[in-house]
Amino acid sequence: MDIHCLPIARSDETLYSVVARIRLANAARNDIDACQSLFGHSRNTRVSDFPVNLKRFCDVTQDCFGDPARVLANMTLSGFFERLGSRPWNSGSAPAPIITAGYGLSTLSNGSAGRWRMCLRCVESDLRCHATAFWRRAHHLPTAFVCPIHATPLASCILAPLERHKRFLLPEQTEADTLKAHVDWAAHHHALNRLTALGMDVLEDTRQSIDADTLHATLLNALGDHGLLTATGKLRRIPFSSEFVHRYQFLSGHPDFTPALSPQGIAILQRSFIHPAPARSAIHNLLLVDWLFGSWQAFHQHCLWQATMDCAPSQQARHAPEVTPQTHRRRCLEFLDSDGKASRSRFARAVPTSFRWLLRFDQNWFDATLPIRSKDKQPGLF
Repeated sequence: MDIHCLPIARSDETLYSVVARIRLANAARNDIDACQSLFGHSRNTRVSDFPVNLKRFCDVTQDCFGDPARVLANMTLSGFFERLGSRPWNSGSAPAPIITAGYGLSTLSNGSAGRWRMCLRCVESDLRCHATAFWRRAHHLPTAFVCPIHATPLASCILAPLERHKRFLLPEQTEADTLKAHVDWAAHHHALNRLTALGMDVLEDTRQSIDADTLHATLLNALGDHGLLTATGKLRRIPFSSEFVHRYQFLSGHPDFTPALSPQGIAILQRSFIHPAPARSAIHNLLLVDWLFGSWQAFHQHCLWQATMDCAPSQQARHAPEVTPQTHRRRCLEFLDSDGKASRSRFARAVPTSFRWLLRFDQNWFDATLPIRSKDKQPGLF
């Protein structure tokens, strides 16, 4: 494909949408040829899953959309998932930079190859102003239920997956499902608006990402504040699952939330607190933040406090200073100096740990320093 015309990127437009409009403005043999021109050669024949090389994309477009880091931040959901510590793509044992790793176009743009949402009022407005509509990142967040611009419920694209794989499609070229309601909007619109706002706060956050250890420790501390951890710091599974399901059961019929709220999904979430896993799903993390903190800002402040205080639950139980033989000997000598009637029995009651250690591992020194006092034997009667 020879590129002679580049469209202007719209605010919050996805990379998939920009590439589709580049293809629309330039002649190419087919959509796969357009992908190969922009991202490099690949044997992949699916437009939606075509491997993305952002360095090649920026070179071909002469950085008209910015450098690779800027394109990644402004046109994909990678930053959103990174801030949650839960990318939806497999980075492998030796992950390459996202810029050149070759992750799928729709996965980078939408967070999932099967998630395609639109706001019909946005489509109408785009067609009136620009003659073509475009896909928005805000509509493809895991917790996007309403349009942040028009506050109306989002519609899902019901075009067959095979059609989406074969060619580029913009919103006006697809069919929208406005009849199937996965969630009772009238009964739960407050919760749906709150979850949508939470996702938008994460998307628009420009602060440095929270590291996985701090995020995990902050969630554990909050669970402890809610009485969901035992005295030893383990998760109380039954109360946790009961409360979690009770709060979000209304989302269980939504296809994006069904796996996360199923018994298997809850079990996976519980195990993630026992054996910290970097792949806890974004949906689980978002629901936990909503439940335990109420807002992304409050959660971020708790994470900053956690990182500043450096008191992760795994480190909260401060270890005693390293104990050496000299430590126990010194305690024994201090006891002898402070107690005029020093005896082994009195030392055992005063410093039981050192008494047991010396008796077991340093008996020769212990016998010489604090010998056993034997009472005078009664004279023989015979």
